[in-house]
Amino acid sequence: MQVSLDQLINVIMAKLEGLEMSLEDLKFRTNIALRVLYKNELLTEENLVDAIKDEFKAHTELEGKSLELPEEKAKEMSKDILNWIKIDLEEMKKKMKEYEEQLKQMLQQAEGPDISIASPDLLNQLEQMKKNNKGNNGGLIF
Repeated sequence: MQVSLDQLINVIMAKLEGLEMSLEDLKFRTNIALRVLYKNELLTEENLVDAIKDEFKAHTELEGKSLELPEEKAKEMSKDILNWIKIDLEEMKKKMKEYEEQLKQMLQQAEGPDISIASPDLLNQLEQMKKNNKGNNGGLIF
């Protein structure tokens, strides 16, 4: 059985769309559950910070590392999560704007001139080629 590239791409895209829909459904359900927990005062900043630290510790231990998440970072993450749960649109817009500004700065830095320095090995190779092709230039442009 022969499958064309278009058919293969269509199958992959269909699977990707299915995954995307499943992910959106999962996010929707998770947001609802978190908001119910928050409104019933079962989800607080303190227990959210503890959960973030525990999750970070579990992931790092699985990787064979023993790192601890700094308290400030855990609190910052918990505030972002709580803003999402509270539907604090103003704070979310502010964070999005900051993120966009950071992206713009990174893009501007990436668009700057790229100065590459040849390694000594490459320079030696070019020098050797130059010596070997003295008379006929060997197609090199100097």
